[in-house]
Amino acid sequence: MRIVKISTAVMEANFDWTLIKVETDEKITGYGEAFMAPGLTAVIREFSGLLAGEDPTSIDRVLRRMRSAVTHASAGVAWHAIGGIETALLDAIGKRHGMPVWQLLGGKYRDSVTVYADCHAGEALSSITPLLVPRTPGWMAGEGPGSAGGSGAVSLKHHGWDKAEGGHLSADQFAAQAQHMAAQGFRILKFDVDVPTPYETDEYNRDLSPGEVDYAAGLVRAVRAAVGGGVGLAIDCHWNYGVDAAIRLARALEPFRLLWLEDPVPPANVRAIGEVQRATSAVIATGENHYERVDFERLMTEAGLRVLAPDVQKLGLWEGRKLADLADMHYVNLTWHNISSPIGTMAGVHLGASTPNLLAIEWHAASVPFFDSLVKGATEPLIRNGRVRVPDAPGLGVELDEDAAYRYRKSGEPFFE
Repeated sequence: MRIVKISTAVMEANFDWTLIKVETDEKITGYGEAFMAPGLTAVIREFSGLLAGEDPTSIDRVLRRMRSAVTHASAGVAWHAIGGIETALLDAIGKRHGMPVWQLLGGKYRDSVTVYADCHAGEALSSITPLLVPRTPGWMAGEGPGSAGGSGAVSLKHHGWDKAEGGHLSADQFAAQAQHMAAQGFRILKFDVDVPTPYETDEYNRDLSPGEVDYAAGLVRAVRAAVGGGVGLAIDCHWNYGVDAAIRLARALEPFRLLWLEDPVPPANVRAIGEVQRATSAVIATGENHYERVDFERLMTEAGLRVLAPDVQKLGLWEGRKLADLADMHYVNLTWHNISSPIGTMAGVHLGASTPNLLAIEWHAASVPFFDSLVKGATEPLIRNGRVRVPDAPGLGVELDEDAAYRYRKSGEPFFE
């Protein structure tokens, strides 16, 4: 089998969902998804020329060739492209040999994978560009290529949290969203606490006033009271705080028995992350902005982290499976970060099934009304009662409905050419 063509399509959801299609000389097609980034599709097109004629079944060699080709550049966008292409290659390989991707990864540990619901800040997430600028998708606004398919689209908000009623979010909003998602069967929920507060904030000094810490703790207290002790709870901080503020926040949240406190400090400084972890009994997690096993090895051995949160699309399935073994050697658990469409989410399900030390994978798209319509021939939601069944069908086990995806395509981007 030889690679003939690699093409892309981008949809405007809460984020850009960049889908990749690999076509082969045996008429086998594989789909993958890449984590959003400015200029991403141009990078993928460069790789298309590099990989033409390659045998995708030599997956490790093909991945090394792509990574070697971009060693002169920073990881970032190139790694995003590689991760998405890799998934499409594995999908094609599985289809050729009649094997599900989890089998290519070495087998499965479970027949269904736990999914945690990212509840954001008690409201639907904004639709944002790859530079995190709020936008109104063309299909929602009644303009642009996707407008004809906007049925039900009004349920996806397109403005930021700073426009919430009263200027800040209430504990009641957090509690109501927690109850809503728990009622749908999710047994793990994640909320953001880096949200507008009633207090004046300096957005540059990474500090938290006592009032801000108390406000964040009050939001988490309301969620815990709403769902009780039987629902796991994680909290995201999006790298916004300094070491001292992060420690004070972590200690304030200790009574609520978090599964993890995610990204309280910026990701680059391993020493700083370790200082926060050693100062609190709360479990600190990070990893969605790290790309290689050596990065995660430092987080475990130098920072002492007990939970890692790599991103499925950034790290890729092949590297992710290798990381799982490395983390298992240190008795560290993984929770897979995932903000993707059903294609990327199902890739995460296969990786999660083959990961022995899995806690859960993320679902970030509860506010996207067309999520399930992207799965060709689907008769039921992909996620049911907070879990996804691990498929036995070849490849990813799901096919993209290109007609449905086309209705939500991003203006100015090719749609699989």
